[in-house]
Amino acid sequence: MAFPVRADLRVKTEMLTFLVISHLATRFAIRRWMSVENTVESSLYWSKSMARDEDLVLRVTLASRALSIAKNIEAETGLTLNGSALAAIFDSNLRLDFSSVVTRDIYDRCHMVLLSVK
Repeated sequence: MAFPVRADLRVKTEMLTFLVISHLATRFAIRRWMSVENTVESSLYWSKSMARDEDLVLRVTLASRALSIAKNIEAETGLTLNGSALAAIFDSNLRLDFSSVVTRDIYDRCHMVLLSVK
């Protein structure tokens, strides 16, 4: 499936990174992955906080990829996103903090996934 032209790769990668991190944080907090409803809420939250109006197809497509990426990261690295890890990943406005090594690593993984589906 092709992505809409108006959403560039960087924006898609940032949104996917946010969703993957949200899955990993939820997994740590409640020992389960985010529900479909929570994933939709997270994608809407990201869009609003970034003042983006991404279309529904794009949000659903990215949300559907996020869980498998999160599961792969957990299986490969054993990453747990506890409170102190999350504090390093997000800034005070709950936006991704790219000075964090963890954020950059997850972003890079998401970027590679999106490049492979073009």
